[in-house]
Amino acid sequence: MSAPNAIITGAASGIGKEVAAQLAARGCQLTLLDLDEKGLLATAQDLARRHADVSIRTAVLDVTDAAAQVAAFRAHVDAYGSLQLVVLNAGIGERGPFFDPANTGWQTTLDVDLTAVLYGIKIAAELMSGGGTILAVASAGAVFPMPVAPVYAAAKAGVAHFVRSAARTRALTSPPGRAEPVRLMALCPEFVETPLVTRLVKEDPSLARQMLGSLDIRLLSPAYVAAVAAAMLLPEGPQQAEEYKSGAVVLIRQDGEIVQPYKRQGGKVIGGAGGGMGGGGRRTDSATAAAAAAEAQRRAMAVWASGDLPGEYKKIVITSLSPNFRTAARCVTAPLPPLRVPPPGRLLVRRVFAGVNASDINYSSGRYHSSRSEAESQLPFDAGFESVSVVVAVGEGVKDFAPGDCVAALSYGSFSEYGMEPARTALPVPRVAPELVALLTSGLTASIALEEAGRIRAGETVLVTAAAGGTGQFAVQLAKAAGCRVVATCGGPDKARLLQALGADRVIDYSRESVKAVLKAEFPTGVDVVYESVGGEMFSTAVDALAPRGRLVIIGMMSSYGSGWAPGSYPGLAEKLLWKSAAAVGFFLLRYAPLFRAHLSRLVAVWEAGKLRVAIDPRVFVGVQSVFDAVDHLHSGRSVGKVVVQIPDSLPPPPQQQQPEAAALVPSARL
Repeated sequence: MSAPNAIITGAASGIGKEVAAQLAARGCQLTLLDLDEKGLLATAQDLARRHADVSIRTAVLDVTDAAAQVAAFRAHVDAYGSLQLVVLNAGIGERGPFFDPANTGWQTTLDVDLTAVLYGIKIAAELMSGGGTILAVASAGAVFPMPVAPVYAAAKAGVAHFVRSAARTRALTSPPGRAEPVRLMALCPEFVETPLVTRLVKEDPSLARQMLGSLDIRLLSPAYVAAVAAAMLLPEGPQQAEEYKSGAVVLIRQDGEIVQPYKRQGGKVIGGAGGGMGGGGRRTDSATAAAAAAEAQRRAMAVWASGDLPGEYKKIVITSLSPNFRTAARCVTAPLPPLRVPPPGRLLVRRVFAGVNASDINYSSGRYHSSRSEAESQLPFDAGFESVSVVVAVGEGVKDFAPGDCVAALSYGSFSEYGMEPARTALPVPRVAPELVALLTSGLTASIALEEAGRIRAGETVLVTAAAGGTGQFAVQLAKAAGCRVVATCGGPDKARLLQALGADRVIDYSRESVKAVLKAEFPTGVDVVYESVGGEMFSTAVDALAPRGRLVIIGMMSSYGSGWAPGSYPGLAEKLLWKSAAAVGFFLLRYAPLFRAHLSRLVAVWEAGKLRVAIDPRVFVGVQSVFDAVDHLHSGRSVGKVVVQIPDSLPPPPQQQQPEAAALVPSARL
């Protein structure tokens, strides 16, 4: 089957340029049209370098010249034998105040933004003998009033309503002599970071402020808008095809949400027989509205995740065994499967946030393999334990996930831009956020360990060591929520303040006072449960502080990781535990995998309800390469809260709903 072909007007910059990139990445043969010859050639040359197998034609075109537009479209058919896709993107802004008696330029806006688009639709439809798709790029001004640009808004609204009306005509739905119908759609983004907008901000900030509402507004990226356009032009799967039917007018809101605003108006057609594009104008209840919002967000996430997939991606791999992460690890590139189709039972995901853990250097040392020789035989192996991601594609047999779903994973290889996750172990989450990374290894360890190994009960005293770290913060809060008295250790005033804010009853800052002395003086009968992750002297102090029938849960030995994790020596340990009828219980999270989904669901629910605070370290790390600095920062002792790495340079669109109150309690904003 031959590759699809497409015409794009206004292709020299902005949305048109990015649509060209999206279609070239999908193997389309292109004709790029624009008045800007220099920009047009630059776009074509860039695409040719990136996609050597794609044919790219260019021609300078003034879209208001109907004869020239006909000639350009027919030349495309002569070159490629057919016309399958057309993107009518060329446009201009408002030309002066409409009610200014001296203004005669407003007609030009109508000529370019409305009349030329209708000419393009007419010409394309006539040439699409085998059927095809026409997408007119309009604007949110087609949906919402624009007092500062009424002529521009009128032109864009004219395009959108023409699309809704013409899509139902017999000329497009059942044309004589044509094998297939022509799909006609309109795309209406809110403010996009295009040359038109950036020039307005630079040349007339006052007008820009009136139009945008604020010069600090987050503009939609042209690449994101183009990814939506590509999905409309070349839908993947029956669900997307049904969503982007002929007549669809798609609005992209400023927050990235994708909606079809005219669906809610029902199916009435003036002078025709109903059967419109929406349900019959019924009022939806809150549950239906919430479901619709969730589906719109999922589609927006799917577009972001799959947009302009690269041929290769970056990841961190362990190439030699060492507790020094910089020595052991390398940032490398790996090929992304060209068809982007996961194996059966797996998910192709685009990672958004990855968590950094003290045990990352245990893994780089080979300690999680059966032996050093076995670890060496597996080199190089992927690094990173936990991430939250967006699903790009699903393999055969996957029923619980779809593109655009947000998933969490506790799996090796999380320090990467993309990955393949087994669907059976992927954990559904409501969004991608750094807080959700903290709820994985750190949150699950605290939740499961306190319940299963610590068996905490209301009224008991619980000691949490390294309490201001990634997992300690949750142990403090969960123990308090269970009705326990919590004693928390940390090093430094910033960490002490965090723990006080988290509700610890007694904070011991070991940089200022002796943990052993405080426990002996203030808790003479001992503590019932210890959540211990430091090791060494702290472990010995905790054993001595245990009350009769106490339980010490060993989460880790952070103090010895960097020095090679030499075996500890704790003389008299057995005798101390025997005398107190106490227990020391090891806890390794991966041994409790069957409990992950239930505990994570519970943690996410209380976080969203504002009942669980998530402390994220304020230092920002962006990009796979920054993992090295993030690991160093964690082991420096200066981190406060969970250390998280943002993997992509730009984040996916935020959810439509407002962030839960819990997010406002986080010491430092990361989004």
